[in-house]
Amino acid sequence: MQTTSIIFAVLVLKIYQIDGNELSSEKTIAGSQSKQLSGRKGLTFIKWDHLVPYGIDLVGCRDWYNPNGFNCDPYRGDTDCNEQRTVLCAKIDNSPRPPYLVLGNGAAMPAAFYVGWTLGHISTTLPVAGSSFRNRAAVDAYCAQYFGTGWRVATFHDGKFIRNMNGTTYAGESWTTNASRMEIGGWSYYAFGNVRNDVRSWVHITDQPANCWSS
Repeated sequence: MQTTSIIFAVLVLKIYQIDGNELSSEKTIAGSQSKQLSGRKGLTFIKWDHLVPYGIDLVGCRDWYNPNGFNCDPYRGDTDCNEQRTVLCAKIDNSPRPPYLVLGNGAAMPAAFYVGWTLGHISTTLPVAGSSFRNRAAVDAYCAQYFGTGWRVATFHDGKFIRNMNGTTYAGESWTTNASRMEIGGWSYYAFGNVRNDVRSWVHITDQPANCWSS
């Protein structure tokens, strides 16, 4: 267990260094694009850990357990919009943070920034071209069509953190009662779920031109 924790800490540290520097869907896509987007790229995330005791996934920019993995690009997009990828969907229901550990010392931001909590659940659709969606609302509707009311596309900044959260500190009831101290995280985060880890998934970013669709 100690060796695993050390390896995990090293992998998480690599994320900080970054910050410092097939099947067809049967669902109907509302607001689909009338034509493909030539050369445009969209942002994708991938699952790179699952903590069985809490039933939570860690999803983010890169799978650090895969030596052939690649980094996401939240500034220009990393995957051709005409390629088919699953959509990472989220349902925010204000679930309190499980007592997972926050490892490492952080970089430009505190360590907890990079492993925030989504306050909810994630799931993935079947693969679909990012160019299929005209705007953010269309992707949100696609997630809701798959999983029900309240589901929408996951975003780069869905993770929330409280400074100095770690293990049982700011977890469970303590997380909820300190909601006013939450800050917005990025790059990766935890959520309830157990999504596939063999394909990258489309996600949305609100403050950069790295989407296959308009905001």
